[in-house]
Amino acid sequence: MDTIQNNSCGCGTVTEKPGSSDNGCCSSGNEGEYACNTLSDPEWIQKNFEYFPSGFAVEKGIFKDISPEQADQMIQDNSQDQNLAVLDVKTEQEYQNNHVSGSTQMDFFSSTFKDDLFGLDKDKVYIIICKVGIRSEIAMKLMKKMGFKEVYNVLGGDDRWIAQEIPHMQFNQPCTAAQ
Repeated sequence: MDTIQNNSCGCGTVTEKPGSSDNGCCSSGNEGEYACNTLSDPEWIQKNFEYFPSGFAVEKGIFKDISPEQADQMIQDNSQDQNLAVLDVKTEQEYQNNHVSGSTQMDFFSSTFKDDLFGLDKDKVYIIICKVGIRSEIAMKLMKKMGFKEVYNVLGGDDRWIAQEIPHMQFNQPCTAAQ
């Protein structure tokens, strides 16, 4: 039987075939061929990016990729600043496994994600993080189109943060296929 390793969501689950009803992925949405990585689903991409047409908002401001070290330094330098917010766009289960201390979880794959973004203060400074940096990068691009002023994407996400042994990450139990 052919197997594939699905690294696209960051979980690295080995699956017998795409579309398997139980692919062992720790990400939410085990519902078909793109269960482990909705971002690979062309229908999902079309549906969600057409929601934000070009020119939706004036795309001015600061939108940068930063390293986990830079993110940690920004968080420490601005620990008393209510204008800085760390937004974690992982699923609830991923967030429970580990997250940056003081971050707010907002599930990228939630049906209300875009509406939740609209509810945020566009004048605040946001550091966006996910597991490997893909969802946070897309979230940053969406926020740019929505008129946010200053957003930073953490390159490599939690995985890079953990690999570089940077402090200020909270851990619970590791993600396993048995969960």
